Amino acid sequence: MAFTHIRHKLDLHWQKITFLAIVLALLLGSQAAQAQNKIKQQNKPGYDDKIVHYGFYLAAPLTTYKIQHSQEYADQLANDPGGAGSMAVNAKVSPGFYTGLVLDVKLAEYLSARFVPGVGFYGRSIEYANAPQETGERKDVVKTISSTMIEMPLLLKYKAKRRTNFRMYLVGGIKPGLDLGNNRSGDDTENELLVDNFDVAVEYGFGLDIFYPYFKFAPEIRFSHGLLNQHVPNESLYNNSIQRLTNHNVSFILFFE
Repeated sequence: MAFTHIRHKLDLHWQKITFLAIVLALLLGSQAAQAQNKIKQQNKPGYDDKIVHYGFYLAAPLTTYKIQHSQEYADQLANDPGGAGSMAVNAKVSPGFYTGLVLDVKLAEYLSARFVPGVGFYGRSIEYANAPQETGERKDVVKTISSTMIEMPLLLKYKAKRRTNFRMYLVGGIKPGLDLGNNRSGDDTENELLVDNFDVAVEYGFGLDIFYPYFKFAPEIRFSHGLLNQHVPNESLYNNSIQRLTNHNVSFILFFE
């Protein structure tokens, strides 16, 4: 699937993206609280009495690599104090998409376990500024790893007390993932970037359950931090500058249950 070949160039820093996501969630919560005062009738009053719930979700993540540079990269910077002949290696933030199903099992009054398997489409990129070429010149090069991930998050959801048709919640857990793609940045085997096809991430976030007459809708902000090094050593210019790569996402998710 070609979704991950989208080449949007985002200039936002990772911290700014996280801040904006939090502000958006707080605004949603504030608007819901204001609407709550105008609503007296409780929708789906017996919803929490059921042990098992099903649903589906749609998600729009912003994704990037966290890079730990290699000693070779540090040495080339040390040998060129002015930086004119040095190559800079930085991760870029890119949009993605994933979707899946929901299995929610009640464990206690305010606690449930959630299995939310899905498939994700990502295009994580690394920019090599001032990279040397075979012709002897230097230019900026962007390497993009297109991934089709089978993801299997297992989460715990802690819910606040329901207020009419609204309820805040926290969620956290782990997410194993398997990449079905070729894990390469291109067809040029001598100058490609390679990554592993398996990852495990820690995930946490918060959201708002909104009860409608026939279903429950929940917008959620979730953060994901990969635990495993995705970098695969390879004798190329683009691999030798990197010691460790981990996946990181900030996602806006819409649940329908």
